Amino acid sequence: MLIKLGIIAGIVILTGMIFSTEIDTLFPTTSASVFDSLQDDVSNLGFKTTDSIEKRLDNSLDNIVDKTSSSISDEISEVGEQIVDEINNVKSSSQKIVSEDISNFDPLKSIKNIFVDNSK
Repeated sequence: MLIKLGIIAGIVILTGMIFSTEIDTLFPTTSASVFDSLQDDVSNLGFKTTDSIEKRLDNSLDNIVDKTSSSISDEISEVGEQIVDEINNVKSSSQKIVSEDISNFDPLKSIKNIFVDNSK
C-alpha cells in the first residue's frame, strides 16, 4: 500500500514540475505562495464589502430622505387645508353677521330711541 501511495505522489509531483509553466499560463492570478493568495483574497473581500456597504447606505439614506420629504409635504398640505377651512369658516360667519346686522338695521328706530325716555 505504501508503494502505491509513493507512486501516486511521484506522478503528481512530476506532473506539477513538467506542467508548472502551463499552470502559470492558465492561472496567472494564482500566486505561488499561500500568503500572497490569502492577502489578495482578503483585500478583494474588503473592497467588495466596502462597496456593498456604501450601496446599502446610499439606498437607505435615499429611502429616509424620500419618506421624510413625503411626510413633511403631507403635513404641510394638511395644515394648509386646515388654514383654508378656518378662513372659509370665518369668512362665512362674518358675512352672515354683517348681512344680518344690515338687514336688521332700522335708522328711524335708532333715531326714535334717542328721543324716547327709557327710564320707564
